Amino acid sequence: MKALRSVSLLLLLVATQAIGPAAHAYAQSSGAAGTSNLLASPGSWPTTGALSGTTALGLDPSAVYLNPAGLADQDERTFLVHHGLLQFDTSWDLAAVAYPIPGLGAAGLGLARIGSSGIEAYDSANQPLGTIGYSETSIAVSVARRVYGPIGAGISFKVLSQSLGAVSAAAPSMDLGAVYRPELLRGGQVGFSVQNVVAGSLDLGGATSSLSRSFRLGLASPEWRFGRLMAGRAVADLAREGVMKTRLGVEATRLGIGSLRVGLDRGRPLFGFGINWRRYGLDFALAQGEIEATKQLALHVAWGEPLSQYEERRRAEYARAAEDSVRARRAGLVARDRAKAEQAESIGDWERALLLWEILVRERPDDKTYEARAAAARVEIQATAKREVEAESGRRVASTIASMTRASLRRGDVEEATWIWRGFAPPGHPPTGVAPESLAAVEAELLVARERAAGRAVARADSLRLAGRVFDAAEQAALALRLKPDDPQAQAVWASLQVLVHKSADTAATLGRKLETLTAVHEASQAFNEGRYTDAQVAVRRALALEPSNMEARAWRDRIERRLSTPKPEVDARIKQLYIKGMEAFSSGDYREALRNWEQILVLDPLNESARRNVLEARDRMKSEARR
Repeated sequence: MKALRSVSLLLLLVATQAIGPAAHAYAQSSGAAGTSNLLASPGSWPTTGALSGTTALGLDPSAVYLNPAGLADQDERTFLVHHGLLQFDTSWDLAAVAYPIPGLGAAGLGLARIGSSGIEAYDSANQPLGTIGYSETSIAVSVARRVYGPIGAGISFKVLSQSLGAVSAAAPSMDLGAVYRPELLRGGQVGFSVQNVVAGSLDLGGATSSLSRSFRLGLASPEWRFGRLMAGRAVADLAREGVMKTRLGVEATRLGIGSLRVGLDRGRPLFGFGINWRRYGLDFALAQGEIEATKQLALHVAWGEPLSQYEERRRAEYARAAEDSVRARRAGLVARDRAKAEQAESIGDWERALLLWEILVRERPDDKTYEARAAAARVEIQATAKREVEAESGRRVASTIASMTRASLRRGDVEEATWIWRGFAPPGHPPTGVAPESLAAVEAELLVARERAAGRAVARADSLRLAGRVFDAAEQAALALRLKPDDPQAQAVWASLQVLVHKSADTAATLGRKLETLTAVHEASQAFNEGRYTDAQVAVRRALALEPSNMEARAWRDRIERRLSTPKPEVDARIKQLYIKGMEAFSSGDYREALRNWEQILVLDPLNESARRNVLEARDRMKSEARR
């Protein structure tokens, strides 16, 4: 009886040791006792030799069991199916899914099973009971993500079940994992996982204890590149499950085609290869077992948009959205600046309008409308500057002429004052750029002075006529008529003098010379008023040649000589100082300052032709600058 019982126990141990010597089972006369669980730790799981299914990398869905932290580095949604034929008619099956989630990490789901049938059972009396089956199942759910820089972490929740014949049990378990890719390794990676950190126990009817804890450490070398299409890598996995278990592997990959693998699994050789086509992959491996060879076959399929492409697309979408946002904001700013520019144009603020149009030209160089509007604003600024310069010049000239007119009035020379003002403001043609009230004030002063002077001249002419001084009376009457041509009293005095003059030939000749003298004086006054000082000097000399004692002719002579004479020393020094300052400002490009100095010269000496030419040149330079 002992021999038969030993045979049945040996068969059970051989079946369970098909995937690892740490597994054992016990059969007792009362039934099945508690056992260890083969799927509780994947240290001895079958492998295709693919380096992606290791603790160090965890780059395929098997990471749910090997190292859940590896899910955080997976780029594609992948489904893996693995089937293995082990020793003693034992089969191994695994189905797992890895699902990376953008921005969150990754999730995984797995189902693993190992089982064997045809095990002969005996009762306590070593009587055969027939054949029974043994199986283990593990269902796992995992989550993982990058927690800090190059460090990723993951956790798996598992439900483990075990059945032997009609007896079964189940227990929960939890695994933890981490991966680390330091810069020092230049692409190499370290993985670490702990199985059954928290775990229950399986009760098949005997003494039970919690599922044993195991530790796994994996090291992956940097990827070696051979050209653009060839790559190689090596991995070492160490598992501590009561005893140390080692797995070493080397893989050479031809991108787009497949891989060749060679390694040692617990000291036994393993050979495998993989074939890739698009997003499908097929792996096959042949490994030496304790008694006979085992065969592994795996199929993996990827679907959906890879995470790297998704993130790249999202970055591009975010960049486009940011560009659209910036473009929309810039369009809003352009519309706002355009509205401000148009408003500035409507109120005549052309300088602000030009600034805004030039900003818009830089912002939208392809829109020629803004260039045209900016050019129009420059033209308006130039025209405004020209008008302002002309107005300022007119105001200064008007101020100078008014001062000269009032100075003549203060000297009592009403006729000179009249001709000075009439040359600046002819009747019916008021000068531009001068306030009407200023013109009216000077006109009123001049009118009052002329009427008073004309009245005094008529009174003197009448008094001289009564005294028999006909020629002196004629001079005063002529003065009155020049000051006030439509004065009836002056006209009456002049008519009476003509009657007296015609009474004698000598008197007529003398009166003729007198009239010719007065005519020359009149021509001199007209030429003086028009600025023809040389012609005025010629006319007054002719008048004095006809009548050297003519007081009016002498007055005009003195007046003309004052205009043609050299200024006083202090005035001359001031004119020279202003002239030099104007030339210095002109040479440095400050045309506005040069214009101001030269216009002051014209105030002191209105006949200074050099200053007048310089004023014109400075204005032309200012116009040229405004056009630029």
